[in-house]
Amino acid sequence: MEETAQDQRHRESRDLRKLDLNLLIIFETVYQTGSVSQAARVLGMSQPTVSNALSRLRAHFSDQLFVRVDRGMKPTPKAMSLLPPVTDALGALRRGLAYDSDFDVATANRQFRLLLHDFSVPSVLPPLVRALDEAHSACSIEVVTPNWGRPHEALTNGDADVIIDNSLHEQTGVTLEPLADAEAVCVVREGHPRIGHELSLEQFAANGHAALQKQMRLHLPTARQVRAASIDRRMVVTLPNAASLAVTVATTDLIAVVPRRYAELVAPIHRLRILPVPFEYPKSKIFLGWATEKADDAGLRWLLNQIRSTFSN
Repeated sequence: MEETAQDQRHRESRDLRKLDLNLLIIFETVYQTGSVSQAARVLGMSQPTVSNALSRLRAHFSDQLFVRVDRGMKPTPKAMSLLPPVTDALGALRRGLAYDSDFDVATANRQFRLLLHDFSVPSVLPPLVRALDEAHSACSIEVVTPNWGRPHEALTNGDADVIIDNSLHEQTGVTLEPLADAEAVCVVREGHPRIGHELSLEQFAANGHAALQKQMRLHLPTARQVRAASIDRRMVVTLPNAASLAVTVATTDLIAVVPRRYAELVAPIHRLRILPVPFEYPKSKIFLGWATEKADDAGLRWLLNQIRSTFSN
């Protein structure tokens, strides 16, 4: 006998009653992390618990759902077809449950983890600390240097809340939002013996330079722009972080190319002179990124709005 639409709805209702909501959350997390162990860490569960949940899901859907590959778990076609409706359903549920539970920074006790390039720290960190202090909040902040080879990975596996950077590319599971323009400038110490209030192309090439370590330097557009201008930059000092860079430029006769926002914040502290880059150097964009699945997290929304406010000033 052919199944009627009403019979199908009744059968689907019976199937849903057999399915624990927590299993769908585990399915979604394994899919996003590509790893049973990572999913267990994100969910605060033991690895055997997640593995057992996967076994139940496989039995329910009569499909492997995930198969092991060299670098984790690969979803099957069945799992790929399940993800959109599962994500939509869980998203609707999260939005409904969060409707009356806005994040209160004054009573919350949460650690926010930010993936920041060294140059972004002076812009982002002080306003966030002030906001926590003013609210007498027990929340804290941890700044993490991204893995420049896979900068989004910490967002999708739950190791970080947001990333701020100027060299981001679209990636599944991550939302990117343009935050501000990024402009490069040169900095030298006040009282530099050869460079006054203007910097010529000849002076840029003739004087020694300080820059960040290679893995951080290659992540920025400066090297490409210098090559495009056919300039030989004489690299004298390579440093591990932006704070060391500022101190070194302040106490030597070296030049550094840095973001304008960073320069304007540290120049008064270190008595640095800010000068235009003496060749064509197009502006770039600073992006704010976060895991798409966490868009309904009230604490994350508070953090995103704080950062947006900082860059809008």
